Amino acid sequence: MQRLVRAENMMVRHMCGVTLKARKSSEELSQRLGIESVTEVVRRGRLRWFGHVERKVDDDWVRACQRIEVEGKRSRGRGRKTWRECIVEDLKVLGLKEEEAQNRLRWRRGIRGDRLTCASTD
Repeated sequence: MQRLVRAENMMVRHMCGVTLKARKSSEELSQRLGIESVTEVVRRGRLRWFGHVERKVDDDWVRACQRIEVEGKRSRGRGRKTWRECIVEDLKVLGLKEEEAQNRLRWRRGIRGDRLTCASTD
């Protein structure tokens, strides 16, 4: 994710014609261009797929892949963040619960950040 953010910031600076010497923040330049953050786009896509898989029946092969435990020995140090860890973090950031994925409309609104309208339509 850090690599994507760094690449995005370089591209935004290039599009604006601003160098690092100008000391303008990347957020300011992104707002000027009206560009959504790459982290938000990736988070939304990841949660869309999670909601899709959660709504599948339990005996579906895609759903079964969520519960697979890989056997074997891990190398030293902290391993890469798993897909499940990313999902848990995304849910916490947006204030969503896994059970909300069953309601497609509520889930879609929650992912987009329309939480206020989501609560009023229930």
